[in-house]
Amino acid sequence: MGLMMEKAAGFVLKHKKAVLIIFLVSVVICALLYPLVGVNYDMSAYLPDTAPSTKAIQVLKDEYDTAVPSAEVMLPPMSLAEARLKKEELEQLSFVSNVSWLDDMVDLAQPLAMADQDLIDTFYKDRHPLFLVTTEEGYDNVTMQEYLQEFAGEDGAVRGQIISMARAQTSAQMEISRIMIFAVPIAFIILILATSTWLEPVLFLVVLFIGVILNMGTNIIFGKISFITQSVGAILQLAVSIDYAIFMLHRFKEYYEAGYDAVTAMKKAMVKAASSITASALTTFFGFLALAFMRFKLGPDLGFVLAKGILFSLISVMLLLPVLIMLSWKLIAKTKHLSFLPSFKGFGKLVIKIRIPVLILVLLLVVPLFLAQRKNAFLYGMESYPTESREYAEAQRIKDVYGSSTQMVLLLPRGQWDKETALMSELKSLDHVNSVVGYSSAVGVTVPPEILQPKQREQLLSDNYSRLILSTDVETEGTTSFALVEAVREKTADYFEDYHLASENATLVDMRDMIGRDNIIVNGLAILAVGMVVALVFRSLSVPLILLLTIETSIWLNLSIPYFAGTKLNFIGYLVISTVQLGATVDYGILLTQYYLDYRSSLLPKAAAIKSIADTAGSLISPALILVAVSLTLASVSTISVVQELGLVLGRGALISLAMVLFFLPGLLMLLDRFIEKTTYKAAFLPRKAGKAKQKTNLSTEPER
Repeated sequence: MGLMMEKAAGFVLKHKKAVLIIFLVSVVICALLYPLVGVNYDMSAYLPDTAPSTKAIQVLKDEYDTAVPSAEVMLPPMSLAEARLKKEELEQLSFVSNVSWLDDMVDLAQPLAMADQDLIDTFYKDRHPLFLVTTEEGYDNVTMQEYLQEFAGEDGAVRGQIISMARAQTSAQMEISRIMIFAVPIAFIILILATSTWLEPVLFLVVLFIGVILNMGTNIIFGKISFITQSVGAILQLAVSIDYAIFMLHRFKEYYEAGYDAVTAMKKAMVKAASSITASALTTFFGFLALAFMRFKLGPDLGFVLAKGILFSLISVMLLLPVLIMLSWKLIAKTKHLSFLPSFKGFGKLVIKIRIPVLILVLLLVVPLFLAQRKNAFLYGMESYPTESREYAEAQRIKDVYGSSTQMVLLLPRGQWDKETALMSELKSLDHVNSVVGYSSAVGVTVPPEILQPKQREQLLSDNYSRLILSTDVETEGTTSFALVEAVREKTADYFEDYHLASENATLVDMRDMIGRDNIIVNGLAILAVGMVVALVFRSLSVPLILLLTIETSIWLNLSIPYFAGTKLNFIGYLVISTVQLGATVDYGILLTQYYLDYRSSLLPKAAAIKSIADTAGSLISPALILVAVSLTLASVSTISVVQELGLVLGRGALISLAMVLFFLPGLLMLLDRFIEKTTYKAAFLPRKAGKAKQKTNLSTEPER
């Protein structure tokens, strides 16, 4: 393996210009491909085809040639006649496939006093007409929002799924550049502090940006990616792979300062860094790839893109960075500055001095933290707008008149009128159900469908199904809303085996149930994959357990904070952070452990731990702070609630992982030193009986790592 890496390193350094040209051509191609990558803003599209709500929506489309309404449009006070004309005008919009209103349920030629008042208040309250709009697929969300808002006017209002998706689309398109504007200078400043020349940070960012562009352009192979992946993919790839470049430069400087010429030092650095950088990349790669095993397809969407990004970052650092350093070496040497980082020798002694109370505290908290993070309350929907936005104001305007509302569509086998009538009676008795409209109630089972107006018949009956429309006073999301979905499904199952329930809250219930099961599988696979990589790299059974305990405890602490604070956590933040934090920050533990094991060949545990902390603290703090800064930039700059929370949780997690690696891991390595020695293949540890004189002599020597 070492010989092969030497040949590869020699080949790359010999053909520097060819390597540079290949990368430049690839970057140009990927930059041209990037605008062609489609973006999906509908989270419900990521439910598998087997989910009950997905099946329901498909049956609704097949049977009625329509879908669940995706927008509610409320107009200013007007007469019934004016409202009917407005409905006809709304139906003329090219992207509108169906508009449901009171006249579909009630014969407006008859006095309204003869109709169900709850039904009337669902569509025409305080003389405000409320239209339920179903849109065609393939239209731009932002364009549809603009047309609907123009139709509603300044005194009207629009809310619903289309508004949420349009908001996400606008934010995602605007915020990537805004996030980069803030995040890149912060990362650059931290890199200046972490390096000893002014040019090195520029090379780092150029190399990593090339890796990002290669990844973003090759997303064309997926056709479409989610707006969440588009919003966070590039910045997360940059943040979690910056340590590869730092590790490579660290090795190069070690050899150069040992007296080797620049080319030889770089060749040796490429060979020596290959194992540690590859190990770090593989742990992150498999952590991200574990998301691909989720049935909720947002996991594969995000997992494949991030895992592919890690490979491009690894290739860029291993091949392009050495080439750029060699081509600009003379210029690098001219831009040296004094190191801004302090010596961490005293810090290492402090950590070892307080290791016992730290170990006791962490080990006592492990189980409570694990249990706490499993009891988090989650948010699954996307309808969250800044309070100063037009979307928020219009949603509140509709809520002031109609309150909270969610329409539910229940499809039942056609012709079983006795069962349908009995079920409707039970559904009406449920709390939060305002009205239930179906053929048996709106028309009457004695009326032949053939004598009805085609439009009225098509609203309620298809060839195989009878459609019930439930108007409820619950929000799309929440405990009450989810309980109502479960109650409707339970009561319906008592009467019908073949039925379908379609609504936004039913979709969110399916998300909740599926994600709960997926999370166990994904976390298990991520832990297993990362553990196997670490075991192979260190040829040890104990080291993976030690590193996983350190990082998993960090994750549990991070995810238990919302529970103790009594706040809800977005399900995407919980789902992704468990794998992303593991894959991104286990690198810190790998580096420190590698140094500890190397130093144990010539030093006793305490001295090896102190020297490991002193030598790695600077290399660990820099990438960790970049990950923290970039993540908190996401949280601060983004107006998409999911992205904000993901940034906050990841930034906090990176800081906690760094603290655990620096303060907890060294003490744990010392505590389990004998166990590590016995479970690590060919561990050449200095015997504990070695004399103090030998230890003092070895303190001043540093073995080649």
